[in-house]
Amino acid sequence: MNSLSQIPSISWLDSQGSEGVESDAHVGAALNWLASSSGDAAAFFDRLRAAQARYRAITAEASFLGKDPSWSDLGPDIVAAYLAQGKSLLDDRRTYDFALVSHVAPWLKQLGMNIEALKRVDGAVGRALRMLRNKEVLPDTAIFELVMASNYAAAGYDVTFIEEGSGKTPDLKLSGGESSVEVFVELKRLQRGSYEIEEQRRHVEIFSRLDVLLNKLGLSVDIDVTYEKVLSDVPVDYLLQRMNRALENQIILPNGYPWKDEYGRGIIRPANVDAVRHDIRNSYLYFGMKLARLLSGRAVSDNHYHLSAEASPSPKDPRYIDRIKYGSVVTWKCIAQASIERKAKYVMSKLAQADRQIEGHGRGVIHIAMDVELDSDASDLRRQRNSASLCSFQLESQTIIVHLHYFVPRQSENHSWLSDETVDTFSRLEEPQEPFRAFPCSTKLDNGLPAWRQKLRP
Repeated sequence: MNSLSQIPSISWLDSQGSEGVESDAHVGAALNWLASSSGDAAAFFDRLRAAQARYRAITAEASFLGKDPSWSDLGPDIVAAYLAQGKSLLDDRRTYDFALVSHVAPWLKQLGMNIEALKRVDGAVGRALRMLRNKEVLPDTAIFELVMASNYAAAGYDVTFIEEGSGKTPDLKLSGGESSVEVFVELKRLQRGSYEIEEQRRHVEIFSRLDVLLNKLGLSVDIDVTYEKVLSDVPVDYLLQRMNRALENQIILPNGYPWKDEYGRGIIRPANVDAVRHDIRNSYLYFGMKLARLLSGRAVSDNHYHLSAEASPSPKDPRYIDRIKYGSVVTWKCIAQASIERKAKYVMSKLAQADRQIEGHGRGVIHIAMDVELDSDASDLRRQRNSASLCSFQLESQTIIVHLHYFVPRQSENHSWLSDETVDTFSRLEEPQEPFRAFPCSTKLDNGLPAWRQKLRP
């Protein structure tokens, strides 16, 4: 889903002379609604400008070049850092982040598309205010709740956020619509699993040992590795050892230096630095996914590549380069069964919680959302397990429909932001039920593939 619409005159948004990436009236409308909901619009945008300044300072550090920031890297006000990506899309190209924006812009876009319906949702302002006051908690769950509430309102329902009391309560009450029967909605969002976070942190350690050698010798290599053991069992100097053996090998192999051992398999080839130099001959290049693609000659997956290079940063934006002396890329994945199992976090606990919160209130609908890895066997297994769980779970409440939402926020060279959604729907009703999507106006791809298996052309 991508918009190129023009932004109207908005008093609270102030570009301060900066240039944005994309003019999107819906993202602007969502930010203005949140500003109004905060009770102090000027202070709200001051928070976002402060978050932009923190991002600018952090990414100006030389040690940060080529590293995608996490929300926790951007200071204690995580809510402001999150929402600032929407503001940066509109007014500040320097603080717009390729890796983070797709976690934010689609949700603000959808909220803004439903802005008139959102204004009719009883309790929406209170829910937004509670989110804005809780600075240290990533607001993706609250944004999901607000988006789905506005989607129901846009579909013709009267929607009310139910205040949390001493007992278990659902999130929303729906009335009107096609039926006069009240329906209660519970919304859950699974956070990124601790195992996945730890696995990626471990690979940063493995790469860091190699990185020292790459910079010491000024190497330009392309390394692609597939681990067959969990990364906690892989020696931290594993890639360093493989690189040293390749350098010691006197035999020149036309297709690179391959290896296979007890930990996995891989290949080391020369990196295509000439492709990078051709690309930046008359322009700058972001030190990120496209650089990795040019060096390796293949598409790379979000969160599963590392870069090492000596390059000259742009004086206007140190995240971009205009000259390169040498550069290397490492791409990786882990196919160890134990790793796939651990990352296939499924929905049983969230489903049980949602069932208890609807129980005793009436007919119910449950939405459970989760981010999944692009092109991942773990994502395939997660979906299989989730489906099996839904088919066997004994609901105690009068829940009639369960929607499972799988989201893949992704980086793309062709879009300012992009997120794919797959929805699996399970129903107790006799007639088939259409999925109730978070992004109902996005383009449908009827190729039978789930979100994480969709391919983009570079």
